[in-house]
Amino acid sequence: MTIWDLPKQSRAQISGLNQNISSDLRQRLEEMGFVEGQIVQCMKRTPFKGPLVIQLQDCIYSVDKALAEQVQVNAA
Repeated sequence: MTIWDLPKQSRAQISGLNQNISSDLRQRLEEMGFVEGQIVQCMKRTPFKGPLVIQLQDCIYSVDKALAEQVQVNAA
């Protein structure tokens, strides 16, 4: 399951990043806090498959589908 699959107001624990992403993108995501063990919460799903609004620690991010599908999660 990925962040993109999270229903609104649900939480999940990050289990890892897609193995096929570039090293630059991997590094950037890790710097933002997308690391194994962190809890993410889907705050809002925008219409027409627009970006998700997620909370990770004390930060709020707007994440598009392409990026959200790179972050693997397990139900928390």
